[in-house]
Amino acid sequence: MSAGSLAYLPLSSKLTALRGIGPAYATILAEAGFETVRDLLWSLPYRYVDRGSLLKIAELDRWHRPGGDREIVTVMGTLKDLRQSTTRVQRMNLTEALLEDASGVLRLVWFNQPYLGRLLKVGDRLLVFGALSLGRHGLEMRGPALEVMGRGNTPEEPWVQRYLPLYRKLGPITGRIRSRFVQDALGKVHAPDDWLPIELAKGLPDQISALRMLHQPPDEADARDLEARSTPAHVRLATEELFAFAMGVSLRRAGRMKRRGIVVPTNPELREKLRAFLPFHLTGAQRRAFKEIVEDLTSGRVMHRLLQGDVGSGKTLVAFLAMAMVAETSGQAALLAPTEVLARQHATTFARLLGEEASRMQLLLGPMKAAEKREALARIARGEARYIIGTHAIFQEAVSFDRLQLVVVDEQHRFGVKQRESLKEKGMDPHWLVMSATPIPRSLALAVFGDLEQSVLDELPPGRQPIDTRLLEPDAAERAWDAVARELAKGHQAYVVSPAIDPMDEAKVPLRDIQAMEALLRARFPEVPLEVVHGRLKADEMAIRMGRFVSGEVKILLATTVIEVGVDVANATVMVVDHAERFGLSQLHQLRGRVGRGSARSHFLMISGAETERLRALVETQDGFRIAQKDLELRGPGEFFGTRQSGIPQFQVADLLRDRKLLGTCRDVAETTLARGLSEGQLVWLRQEQARLKLAEIS
Repeated sequence: MSAGSLAYLPLSSKLTALRGIGPAYATILAEAGFETVRDLLWSLPYRYVDRGSLLKIAELDRWHRPGGDREIVTVMGTLKDLRQSTTRVQRMNLTEALLEDASGVLRLVWFNQPYLGRLLKVGDRLLVFGALSLGRHGLEMRGPALEVMGRGNTPEEPWVQRYLPLYRKLGPITGRIRSRFVQDALGKVHAPDDWLPIELAKGLPDQISALRMLHQPPDEADARDLEARSTPAHVRLATEELFAFAMGVSLRRAGRMKRRGIVVPTNPELREKLRAFLPFHLTGAQRRAFKEIVEDLTSGRVMHRLLQGDVGSGKTLVAFLAMAMVAETSGQAALLAPTEVLARQHATTFARLLGEEASRMQLLLGPMKAAEKREALARIARGEARYIIGTHAIFQEAVSFDRLQLVVVDEQHRFGVKQRESLKEKGMDPHWLVMSATPIPRSLALAVFGDLEQSVLDELPPGRQPIDTRLLEPDAAERAWDAVARELAKGHQAYVVSPAIDPMDEAKVPLRDIQAMEALLRARFPEVPLEVVHGRLKADEMAIRMGRFVSGEVKILLATTVIEVGVDVANATVMVVDHAERFGLSQLHQLRGRVGRGSARSHFLMISGAETERLRALVETQDGFRIAQKDLELRGPGEFFGTRQSGIPQFQVADLLRDRKLLGTCRDVAETTLARGLSEGQLVWLRQEQARLKLAEIS
């Protein structure tokens, strides 16, 4: 038990053990993911207010900086007036208030936040922080964040320490109410046994001390370290999360290494047959990756390998060779794609590689006609289909395999553990090869893909030329259409990408949508065959339209990001992306990979009037790993992958980018800890941490 903790409450206690949390509040907290005292305490303040940084309203003039980055200032006062109205032009809700302290009055303005009329009352003591602006009535604060410090005649709660931690509101549970729950928990909590290995815990506070430091910062704490989450207390909690994750990965890997896998035979005749399938020589990186896959398939252990590479590095060809190694030795191999467009593209590629033996391939998609699907399922069950390509339809209960030995997954983060378990329930434990079209740092790959071994394709096939990449202001867009005209005149084809199907689709600001772009293109290129594709089309119609472009019948393909991956048309040499600021850098890099797939020089043109510094990264480099790193720094891993689909662990303190080195250290210590053996107490702690971080969902 840590010093000063004489209480009785274990971290695993339900929140109803705390004063003031009844069934109603417990339900609200549970919906937000808070069920135990541990959950409450590990959700740290989103901001700390330094009492010494509070300004008087009369002092604000010298803090106002017109234009550019404006400093955030903090003021405390009493709400003297509160009014709500609707603006005449844009019909937006407008909330205006006056905040008064002993030195003066400050105007506060919020747009489209009508709930403030219910939340605030004249006489409330408010803490507000935001940037200053110059309005019609003088200095004002627009859209400030706020905390209600006291209500009506209730005296302001005394500040007993220099720093005031602020917590996010959860429905009717305000930040101040949450703060009271946290302080009650800290006064009662029982320090758990410390299961963090000494090599990681050395020099760091224990868990309860760390939590107290972060919810009750000492006066000598550094405000910058608190905001940056870089205090020893933060490091302690981040280390616990990363070590629990690394232990989970190590345990899964150890379990997998014990499982007996299907031994795929190899011989000189097979190797010669595989060489005959190849349209050209493999790159050194492709040979190295395939060698690692062969070693896995012949090892007697279940393969779990990530094949990672940049756009155009040849991942599909390596995956095909792995599937052929199985299919040509009487087994079955299945390739899972996230979209029907990509599945059909893979089927076209495989048919070209297999030549006369393409009849042993089977495409399986969700919307197939009943008779067609029955025949496909029968061919798979009888083993006639050795190469199976499809979407999630492959996981359906009706699908029965003859000898499934290998599953290749394209875009792994769109498939989860449940699908893999569904195959095991059918009595199969096949090898797994995961392809990632998004280049990511090794530490983040560990977090996203769990215990997969990794092969990296870090060179492009010979003959691939750099793609001419340019960024154009909207008023220079005619240069993009001139480039399209030049490429069409040479007999080539063009892509045009729009960010939205509707004018306000997924945006708070008007966009030139795909219909407006279609009108522009038909007026600019009236004689050129054009097709439009987007996610609202039915699968059959999408396939027909895409097929016309692939065959060369259509010269311009106007699309949303449905063409981001999998479309391979060597004759397409130019792409124009409208409103490029609406896309992530890695997404733009993937789009760029749709051109430059032939021997002709290709062009990638982005039209954008915003975020030019961010987009210039694409102009300056074509290295997907560097671009992905920049994208991660700007957006964070959750948004980068799409958290709901990716299986990224739900870290509350650790940061996968900031803490890359710490993750590596935790992984090393996890391996040595596992080698020493785990006690029952360590196993209990590990299960609790994995449940809290949702690590069971990691591959």
